[in-house]
Amino acid sequence: MVVRTHRRGRLVFNRDAIVRAALRAYVESIVAKLPNGPRHPVCPYSDWTGDVQRGAFNEDDLEGNNEVIAWNEAGVVGLAYELGFGPIEQLGLSVDAVTGGPDDVRGAVPGLPAELEPALVIAVGMLGVGPEHGQRDAGVGFWLHGDRVAGSLFDAPTAAGADRLVPWGQLQNGQLPLWWSPDFAAYREERVRTTDAPIHAIIDAVVDRRMQGPTEFTTDELATLLAKPPDPERQLSVQRGLQKVGITWPGSPELPPEPPRPEPRINPFTGKPMPKPTRPDK
Repeated sequence: MVVRTHRRGRLVFNRDAIVRAALRAYVESIVAKLPNGPRHPVCPYSDWTGDVQRGAFNEDDLEGNNEVIAWNEAGVVGLAYELGFGPIEQLGLSVDAVTGGPDDVRGAVPGLPAELEPALVIAVGMLGVGPEHGQRDAGVGFWLHGDRVAGSLFDAPTAAGADRLVPWGQLQNGQLPLWWSPDFAAYREERVRTTDAPIHAIIDAVVDRRMQGPTEFTTDELATLLAKPPDPERQLSVQRGLQKVGITWPGSPELPPEPPRPEPRINPFTGKPMPKPTRPDK
């Protein structure tokens, strides 16, 4: 655990807690697709690659802003992008120096330990690509290694996109806080505590099991989740999303392969290509 002071307050960084919070946010976003799922997931438009040893989590707001948290056994790398404030505008990257790879955003994580280079590569694989120059887009970042944490999140605490990374140092009961609206956050927390409490208890239980290894829902958990049966296509989509992180239905049923989507996918809100995740072992 590492504690740092930031303009947004006291931040506490812990590798395992960050990975669990990322897993929980992703699982919550998938379960929320069920008719009986929790309302208002903290990261509704999230994606995942890899596993809890080496992987990455991407949260996209569908308005051109996102953050990626990646990890390996050595620690964590976080990168964030706010529309219009990428490495060219905010990190001093020249157009001639664009590579379309990790060097585009290295200015966000100065002093990155060599042991975290694989995590940086994973993170960059989930970043968007600038349509003008092909740069990987992130304008601020941090890294966590052992008892050290650093990056432009601290060197330039007012940088555009920093507010998207601060919550990873403000985890609450193992969860990401909903940072963008205090009023709505209070409403969501009340719903988590009351109406959606049984579903959130299941999410916490299955996430804790998954942190120890691949797991299945119990039959009782599944009965609660499917109290309002989804249509078969929606259920299959949820099963695929959870299988991606090693969480399956009782009996681990074989799922039909997902049809390939056309590439590149275009974000309908920004007109930009959406990032295609990079496998951690590549």
